[in-house]
Amino acid sequence: MDNIFADEEQVISTAEDLISANQFASDVDKRHYQALLKSYKNLLKHTKRIVKMSDIIQLESRNLSNKLQIASQTDALTGLYNRRFFNEVYPMEWKNSFRASTSLGLLMIDVDYFKKYNDTYGHLQGDDCLIAIAAQIKKAVKRPRDVASRFGGEEFIVLMPDTDYRGAKVIARRIMARVDSLVIEHSASAVSDRVTVSVGIACIIPDEGNSMVDHLNMVDTALYDAKGSRNCFRTYSPPESSVK
Repeated sequence: MDNIFADEEQVISTAEDLISANQFASDVDKRHYQALLKSYKNLLKHTKRIVKMSDIIQLESRNLSNKLQIASQTDALTGLYNRRFFNEVYPMEWKNSFRASTSLGLLMIDVDYFKKYNDTYGHLQGDDCLIAIAAQIKKAVKRPRDVASRFGGEEFIVLMPDTDYRGAKVIARRIMARVDSLVIEHSASAVSDRVTVSVGIACIIPDEGNSMVDHLNMVDTALYDAKGSRNCFRTYSPPESSVK
């Protein structure tokens, strides 16, 4: 900040040199000059203080704006991105994949028998369970452009640009293993004595013949298939009637 007042500081330095040299016609002139210099110094001091306060206010305003932006993108319970953010990013990544003709992967994750978990252990413990699972999903999804979001209730979704079925399966297995390692008791589960998840996988190369709605329907269908067995993942398979 001091650099912007370099000219003013030079004026003060020159004035002090003149006073020290005592180059005045009379003592009255010297006193007037000293009084003016004192007022100028005080004015500069106050100006610096105002500029500093302005800088602080601007910094706090930017920090607050950043915090509000993060809050608007984040699920309050789990700390993952929220569905609103997913809905903003998904179209952009779809367009990127369309232009590059690269595969865009989706994972849809559902906590097995979560309603029974809440009924057995209570909703507060149910919230803790979702928080713990979300943390493991976040750790499993490591690439900067991958987006892990809470999709709603006990469902999560992971958007993975430039990812085919092979890569998506790796992430699905990693998530399932991490959730299993939590060893969260689930006595009401029909598939395990601990909390597990089911995962649907759908990967697609966007083109004129498909859409984001198609993609979401694909991963939803895959998740539905996984929930038929629970504690597993399933990849999307087109209906037999559509296979040529």
